[in-house]
Amino acid sequence: MASNPKFCSICDQRHITKPSISWCYECNQALCTECTDFHALIKASQNHSTITISNYQALDSSFSQVEGHCSMHNDLYLLFCQTHDRFLCLTCFDEHTKCEDIVRIKNLSDLKKQRDSILREIIQIREKINSHLNQIENTLKTELDKLVDDQCNTNIGKTLEEIQNEKTKMEKFQQQMEDLYKYGSDLQTFFGLREISSKSKTTDHYLQTLGDNGRLDKLTISCTIDRKISEFIKEVNSLGSSRVQKIPSKIVIERSKDKQAQLVGVKKSCINDIKLKLEQTFKLANYVTGCCFLPDGKLVLCDRSRNNYVQILNQYGELMFEISMSPNFAFDVTSIDDKNVAVSSDSSYHKQINIINIDTKQIRSIPTGDKCHGITHNDGSLIVCVEGKGIQNVNTQSGKSTTIVPCDLKSLSRIVSSDNKLYYTNSKDHSVTCCDMGGHIIWIFRDENVVRDPRGIAVDNTGNVYTVSQHTLIVLSADGQLSRQLLSKEDGLKETHTIAYDKIKNRLCVVNIQNNGFLFDVTF
Repeated sequence: MASNPKFCSICDQRHITKPSISWCYECNQALCTECTDFHALIKASQNHSTITISNYQALDSSFSQVEGHCSMHNDLYLLFCQTHDRFLCLTCFDEHTKCEDIVRIKNLSDLKKQRDSILREIIQIREKINSHLNQIENTLKTELDKLVDDQCNTNIGKTLEEIQNEKTKMEKFQQQMEDLYKYGSDLQTFFGLREISSKSKTTDHYLQTLGDNGRLDKLTISCTIDRKISEFIKEVNSLGSSRVQKIPSKIVIERSKDKQAQLVGVKKSCINDIKLKLEQTFKLANYVTGCCFLPDGKLVLCDRSRNNYVQILNQYGELMFEISMSPNFAFDVTSIDDKNVAVSSDSSYHKQINIINIDTKQIRSIPTGDKCHGITHNDGSLIVCVEGKGIQNVNTQSGKSTTIVPCDLKSLSRIVSSDNKLYYTNSKDHSVTCCDMGGHIIWIFRDENVVRDPRGIAVDNTGNVYTVSQHTLIVLSADGQLSRQLLSKEDGLKETHTIAYDKIKNRLCVVNIQNNGFLFDVTF
């Protein structure tokens, strides 16, 4: 901070004394009239907010001395660690990498991951377009070459050859006539000309036929470009569009007589305020038992029909490609990062978890020794529902399993992790359970009139829990005390097994075991 805010900090560095008129908190400097004007024009500072120097001085000294820059690293404060109750610059953050409640830094890393994922998708789309255009170009060229060859060799070439033969005959007749006139007797000439005249009629008839059947017509070749190509060039001006969506912050400011500004916990939304807006339906897989969102909004489905496939859908529910899991079964899927997913297998012969790289389509297997059903990912570990044993943590490198919650789970149980908590369903006792990562139960919801035979499960940004029960979609409050039905059979739900929540775009995917899937925008 300047030694005296009454004078311009920038001019002071030039050994010039000028009275200040404004103060910039981001630059931490007092500015004179001239420097204030330059400050508003320079690209790096034109968006900075300033206040008049009189307003700055009107602040209590304890407030005005609060620096906007890190005193240790002379860098702008960008983050806040709620664990240690202190502001951080980017250099300070290196000392707080294990803190779980750094405000904004996760958002920054997520944005970078999303950007990289979108860039890869743009490249893939361009490569597919190029490949498709090359293919249809080569097809058209082949058709053109074949057309020209057929006309030149079969039609024109054959006609020219026949005309040449007739020309040779006529030349021979001409020579015979000249020989008769020169050397033949009158009788020989008479009979010779009669024979030549008879033969020449055949040639005349042939030439007349050429004209009549159009074999002497001139041929031209033209090419009509598909109308859709012309429309594509004219109407498609971009590969897509990028946009930023705001997700309500989990940090709110609580004001009271005793607290002027205090960071408090997650703002809880009322489940009665939740609204679902149907954005898309899709009909692809025939036997879907698992689904998840990737960070870039793509969907991954486990299709148990046709020898088991993992299907990759774009953010609109359109099939991009699929990866065969045969001879393994594909029961449930969870996202590890933007290009890797883990797929559980409930096969009696292949008891394992398969990690798939979506880009390379390579598969790495982790033997488990038991049939795995619901699966979720948390901090480098895979957490699975094991029939008859409970919830187990599987290390992705060693494959070692550790039981977190010993319990008797049914085969259709699903699990999801969120904010260092686990949520899982158990259709055997019709329950939905929330526990911490150590397996300590936080709450259990059990009411057969509301939730019966629960299967898929998902959690939104505010901790509300969604589960499908037979032909209904139910939402539970974050504390497990309240419930509400959101969708029913009348909305298209039929034997719904799996759901997933996109925390980045606030979307809910609900998939029937056969035929139909739905994408909803969720608002509160």
